Amino acid sequence: MPSSTYLIPHRGLGAVQALPIYGAQTKENQEFTVTLAPREDGGLEVRTDSPIGHITSADRAEYPEIDLLFRAGLTPAATAAPQPDGSLSLLLPRPGLCLPANNPPAGPWTMLGYAPPINITDLPADLDIPAQARMHVLVTLSPSTTGSGVDAYLGPQWVGRLEGVDVAKQGTTLAHAYHAPRSTGRVLSIYAGAPLPDSKEASLADATPTSPAATETFETTSFRAVNVDDSAPRRQQWWPTLIALLVITALITVLIFIL
Repeated sequence: MPSSTYLIPHRGLGAVQALPIYGAQTKENQEFTVTLAPREDGGLEVRTDSPIGHITSADRAEYPEIDLLFRAGLTPAATAAPQPDGSLSLLLPRPGLCLPANNPPAGPWTMLGYAPPINITDLPADLDIPAQARMHVLVTLSPSTTGSGVDAYLGPQWVGRLEGVDVAKQGTTLAHAYHAPRSTGRVLSIYAGAPLPDSKEASLADATPTSPAATETFETTSFRAVNVDDSAPRRQQWWPTLIALLVITALITVLIFIL
């Protein structure tokens, strides 16, 4: 794949969605990687070395985060899965989970790859993620200062301790994590695999709009789902002034009547 490719994971982030790839037929019997490109009709072209099919504009509209990748100058990649009838499906997580909700911190860092999850269920009560939310986030890992293992942080907030994880001695180590509700509470699944030789999160962060209204619990005040344009003019609200004038007029009338 080109160096500018951003691979969207479909496993480890909850239920997998299978989008039909129209016009595609294959004799493959195993999953394989494809890249995505915008089409003039609003859909997505699905490619290997050449076009093999397309995703409809309606399905593309469900995944606005894919357009964030295009705006960042990155090529989205995902997994295609053959179906028993010879057709193909594009495998993605639920909409809103393709990309981390928070940006990485400034400065050099090492990103860990996916691996079997380490589940944390005893999460802080004040964790700034709604208990029923499904969210893909980046967590920071650092050697514990109070014992063995590695401490995991969501921004400045400690979320738990991991055992058997190697982190960089210098600089910052990041890992992908998935927060989800469970019948007994909630869980944060952290994926702390081998270090990745290259990560496109920095390029994505540079192209992501920021919002001053976003929570500061995370590494930055940026949520990829938030796009706030504070420069837009706001409509003048006249009715509060009218109500105030009516109240003042009524008070003056009462005072005149009493006097």
